[in-house]
Amino acid sequence: MFSIIRRSTRHTYEQAMETTKRVPGLEGELTEVRGRADDFEHKSLNLERLLQERDGMIEGLRRAGDEIAGLMATGLSPAAAGYHAARVLLAHADHFRLADTDEGRAGLEAMRELTEPQTVTLLYRYGRRQSAHATVEDAKAAAQRQGAAPNGWEPSRYVNPQDFDSAWRDAPWSTTTLAVDAAAPWTTPREPLASVYVLFRGGLPHAAFSAPDDAIREQDRQGIPRTAGSLVRMALEANPAPAVRSASSTRSDAQPAPTV
Repeated sequence: MFSIIRRSTRHTYEQAMETTKRVPGLEGELTEVRGRADDFEHKSLNLERLLQERDGMIEGLRRAGDEIAGLMATGLSPAAAGYHAARVLLAHADHFRLADTDEGRAGLEAMRELTEPQTVTLLYRYGRRQSAHATVEDAKAAAQRQGAAPNGWEPSRYVNPQDFDSAWRDAPWSTTTLAVDAAAPWTTPREPLASVYVLFRGGLPHAAFSAPDDAIREQDRQGIPRTAGSLVRMALEANPAPAVRSASSTRSDAQPAPTV
């Protein structure tokens, strides 16, 4: 039996047969194209992420610049301005890429040191406040000028209410070290200290501040009653003292803070 087909139909059949022969090759080409498409999508996502990081960095730098400019416009003292600028730079250290170089890491360490709270050491004799000092060494030197034996000491301690017992009250001489302006969020700029406002809870030193307003806010926050003995201004004693004083002539440098 014979079948007659048109030339166009035959051409269509021939194309179909050629396409059938090429299917395995087309599958390989399709896999390759898909791979290029996936690679392009991956690169596109990475580019989008980099652009977002760039925008975030620019925004962070802008905010840091605005904060520092605002500080400069407030008329702060150089010490206060430097303190606040250091805190801003530490907050945006990643945006500034400060840790990428040795110089940057050294700068970060210096800024962290600048923003560390200062400390004050209170000198006690038999549990009674004698004076306030910038360092433990200054406090011990003052006690020795008053006749204290170099080995007649209880260990120096950072204040934590549960660390106290009756032993330190019985010690001839002892010291207690407090961080100044360490009760967040009332951190005051590092300034040369002439006096501190010491907050007491139950007769024990609780915290120290360089400004009375900060001390009062913390006092209210902690629910400490406003009594004459709960907030005391203590002048830091100069070292060395101009003259040697005997133990019997010592007096407390503590002055009650104004009651508010």
